[in-house]
Amino acid sequence: MLNEISSRPAGRLVPVFAAESGLQNCELTLKLSKAAAALGETVLLLDANFGLMMKTAGIIYNKTLGDVIYRGAHLKDAQYVTANEHFTAATCGDAPLEAVLGSLAALSLSYDWVFIAPPVGCTPAHVRLGAAADISLLAYGSAGDRFMRAYWMIDAIRARQPKFDPLLISNGPKEDAVGSAHMLTEIVREFLGAPPPYAGHCDDLALETRLLDKMRAVSPAYAVA
Repeated sequence: MLNEISSRPAGRLVPVFAAESGLQNCELTLKLSKAAAALGETVLLLDANFGLMMKTAGIIYNKTLGDVIYRGAHLKDAQYVTANEHFTAATCGDAPLEAVLGSLAALSLSYDWVFIAPPVGCTPAHVRLGAAADISLLAYGSAGDRFMRAYWMIDAIRARQPKFDPLLISNGPKEDAVGSAHMLTEIVREFLGAPPPYAGHCDDLALETRLLDKMRAVSPAYAVA
């Protein structure tokens, strides 16, 4: 029984949200995918950001999940295995985020990690994705008061999903990272309750490795009774 449980895919669903445009959430999603695959863990990277993630990864594609949902294409034709056999990528194409949410739980059962790069925004689909995720990441800008955009997003999602507790990733001037993280967490603590943990700056060395370790600790694969 132990061997059977340990051989199952971990099935972690991890969206990498961005509080505004111009942040490095696509780059971070790609780094996480590559780092996990390099360790032999199976990864599905899902681009829900209008092909930007696939462009960042340099993946040329023909079929999308839009073709699967709306035009009868086979799912396997929309999944692109990269140079690392453990790393597969797919893009939504013209299927909006809300149209693929129902498929994500099923897809996640086949992989150790399903990393999603959603579009910027805070729509009902973002709320549902945050609620369905095993753990989320939230990238925000560290310059000036741009961290408040992360606060507003946390506020909006927690209004519907009180347990939304993403790992916070700062982007922008590194010298402002610690200060902006402190201000963000204190404002969340004052108005929304327990603040999400600050996990580092996007340019930190080996950030993706540390994030993977944190997420494994927060969301272990399977517990054995």
